[in-house]
Amino acid sequence: MTISDTFGTIPSTPTPSATTSKSTTQDAATLQADFLKMLTAQLQNQDPLQPMNNTDMTAQMAQFSSLSQQQQSNDLLKQLVSMQSVNQVNQAVGYIGKQVLFNGNTTQSVNGQATVSFNMPQSGNAAINIMNQNGQVVKSLDARPFAAGDQSTTISGLPDGNYIFAVSIPGSTSTTPVTTYANGEVTGVINDPTSGVTLQVNGQSVKMSDVRSVQLKTSSTATPQS
Repeated sequence: MTISDTFGTIPSTPTPSATTSKSTTQDAATLQADFLKMLTAQLQNQDPLQPMNNTDMTAQMAQFSSLSQQQQSNDLLKQLVSMQSVNQVNQAVGYIGKQVLFNGNTTQSVNGQATVSFNMPQSGNAAINIMNQNGQVVKSLDARPFAAGDQSTTISGLPDGNYIFAVSIPGSTSTTPVTTYANGEVTGVINDPTSGVTLQVNGQSVKMSDVRSVQLKTSSTATPQS
């Protein structure tokens, strides 16, 4: 199976940098105004016989200056986080409508055909079981030869829908498992505050870091198996 890493054009989205910078400037100005009001009130209400110590005044000014800088740093950090989230969403949107391959054991039947992808640790025979969402076997393929490495086969005669599959090597004494790959079309993008930006594939959420490859459309090089 040949998989091409072909990506679409990633759309650009304007960032709220101008709005955030304006807000940061206003917050800093407000903090300075509050400090001046407090300092003026202290000077007006101080004891003439025991005026405010210059050292104390300098310490207060230093504290407020540090607080102002910290607030600006926090605002800039929020701006960077917001920009990063926007960039991730833009990148994820570029996946919509494309076929992706990722670690998993699910596949989707479209027009009666479903593609099963896996990695053979070594050349040999492998058997495939296709199951419904309840774990019931709906179709089995007897063991047949596959070469070592990434393999893909198209299974015909399945009603359209989502399925689970398992690949086994009969009689194998190897402890190396058969790695399976889920595949499907990206139909949407979700930006969740907890899990971050994920792709919607076959009704499940997939992290972009888990995507193994991307194609413009499903490869037709796999030989259909009945």
